[in-house]
Amino acid sequence: MVSAERRQSPRIKPSGLKATIYLEPSHDPASMEGEVLDISYTGIKIRLNTPITNNIDGKIKIQIFLPDSGIPLSITGILKHQNSQSEIGMHYVQGPKVYEMDRFMFECTKLVKS
Repeated sequence: MVSAERRQSPRIKPSGLKATIYLEPSHDPASMEGEVLDISYTGIKIRLNTPITNNIDGKIKIQIFLPDSGIPLSITGILKHQNSQSEIGMHYVQGPKVYEMDRFMFECTKLVKS
């Protein structure tokens, strides 16, 4: 049986969307690279290029640029889950303005594989 989706905002699964993750306070390494697995208006899930060896805590800042248009998005949040050493999920605590997020999410739908 498939469980009902409880999210108010749908997840978009863009293909090829890269992210840079900055940890606050600064840990070693100070930044990490990854690929966005899914994104919504309230959170994001990222597969890291290099697995991390310890748990992440504190605030996280993510910088994303759309590959074709170069539209940037900067999001601050807290770790919601760490499924493995190479996947993290984050809930936004300070996101972009609604207009910027709408524009970015619209562009992300163009990156979804059919």
